[in-house]
Amino acid sequence: MIFVVAFASPKRSSAVVTVAAKHALAMGAELILLRVLPDAEKVGVVAQLIATERPQEKAQQQIDLVVGKLREKGVNARGDLRRGEVAPSIAKAAVELKASILFIGTTNLHPRPRFYMARDPIVHYLVDKCPVSLCLVRADDPSGQPGILANIPSEE
Repeated sequence: MIFVVAFASPKRSSAVVTVAAKHALAMGAELILLRVLPDAEKVGVVAQLIATERPQEKAQQQIDLVVGKLREKGVNARGDLRRGEVAPSIAKAAVELKASILFIGTTNLHPRPRFYMARDPIVHYLVDKCPVSLCLVRADDPSGQPGILANIPSEE
């Protein structure tokens, strides 16, 4: 069984990584942290001109840090860093990786929380178009319990 987490950063993805890790441990599943960086060529001319390898290096460092923390907790984890159009690339990667479940975090910007927010275009796209089963995880942890990544320093 393979679980894939749409990973943004240790801070922004803490809740979804925690939920996915708990499920992976309980089910004996492999956990893959998937990060998709926007392709500068598709974003525009200015993005192409100022593009460097720094975002990719930082993203890989963050993935490696979290994968290491997960392994310390006994989770069979690895990372996968890709470039492309974010939402379609996440859906495509989930299929290619043969994910049983794709875990994605949602935003909670509304006083009366909804299942997912229309203001989150990535979640909206994945709910509509991803052929893999989804587990949507609220960004705020209502239990107030520390997440599995609680001790990782924030380097946003």
